[in-house]
Amino acid sequence: MTKTRFSHAQCEHPSTKAARAKCRKEMRGEAVASAASTPKPVAVTPTKKKDPRKAATAVPAKVETPADETTPESAPAVQTETAPAAEPVEITPDTWRDHKDKAASVYINGVAEPFAAQCITGWSIKFLQFTDSEGKRQRIPASTVERVTV
Repeated sequence: MTKTRFSHAQCEHPSTKAARAKCRKEMRGEAVASAASTPKPVAVTPTKKKDPRKAATAVPAKVETPADETTPESAPAVQTETAPAAEPVEITPDTWRDHKDKAASVYINGVAEPFAAQCITGWSIKFLQFTDSEGKRQRIPASTVERVTV
């Protein structure tokens, strides 16, 4: 039985409420049995597009240096410099959405070690919400937060 309207006009059961309910139940059972035997179409899920706001990873820059006396003249000396470590960015209640999907450190007043947050999920006047490194949701009072850095 489908979700379309159904009339019991062709049915041979008595026109009582209980008989009609029994008839609908039997038809539902038949419909479920026939639906189970037919293969269902597979739903195709669309692929996620990459977020253009996310920055690309930094590639170390190659810098040529002048040849030393120890280096043969035929082979120029190539020295690679890695990008300097980024300074920690301070996150505030106004800017937490910009750093929503990034790992952060949550410093609490009176606690020596910071919490390692996988991502910050919310920051209101009363609470700071984040997912910790174990994947558990944490909710702490915003008044106890010293600072949050990425």
